[in-house]
Amino acid sequence: MSTIDDIERFCGLYLSEEDAQHLVGWIAWRTGRNQALAGAGDALTRLRHVLTHWLDEQQRMQLRDWLIRRYERGEPLLPK
Repeated sequence: MSTIDDIERFCGLYLSEEDAQHLVGWIAWRTGRNQALAGAGDALTRLRHVLTHWLDEQQRMQLRDWLIRRYERGEPLLPK
């Protein structure tokens, strides 16, 4: 399974629609992109677009591992 699928599945389980949209916005900010370019659809569809087209494999692995570590520590999953 790809890191894209891993992250999408994780976010589908542990993030609300609003939180997933917030993650899209945070990634847009971190990559210097306009959040509107993440496409249309629900937050997970937009997140998949961002993961596929804006991040390379190394960045996706770092994001996946970061989310999992935060979850395991009981920390908020979203950056502030």
